[in-house]
Amino acid sequence: MSATLFDMRPGMRVFGRALVVFALLLSAPFIAGCGNDARQEARVQRALIETPAVGDYYAAELTYFSDAAFEQQQDVFGLMKVVMVNSDDITLVTENGGSPDPESARRDLAGDPAAAQYDESERIVIARADLAAAFDAGHVLGVRR
Repeated sequence: MSATLFDMRPGMRVFGRALVVFALLLSAPFIAGCGNDARQEARVQRALIETPAVGDYYAAELTYFSDAAFEQQQDVFGLMKVVMVNSDDITLVTENGGSPDPESARRDLAGDPAAAQYDESERIVIARADLAAAFDAGHVLGVRR
């Protein structure tokens, strides 16, 4: 007959409960740390958006920023590159391609965004405040400097 935590002698129950509490205490910093890493990364991304530099890359919803017709697809995601920064606005160019999958843009950003082909003929000028608002609204998925 096997014993469980509830049908053990009282001394063993206390030990079993203490073991469970100990395990939870050991895992708490790890669980809390996972949330802190995500919050820290969000702060870093936000800081990069607020201080754009020539050569920054953004994974973004291209159809939000560009007037180009992306083969009649409603939402197209891809890369954008910062080509000019002024005190009031930022000039961007978009990647020639795109995908309806936002994860594709995130993967491209994590890879080698410089290898992508960019449409230098369409320059998108956006105010700094509008870029920050687009980031907050989820139209900019990530930043890489």
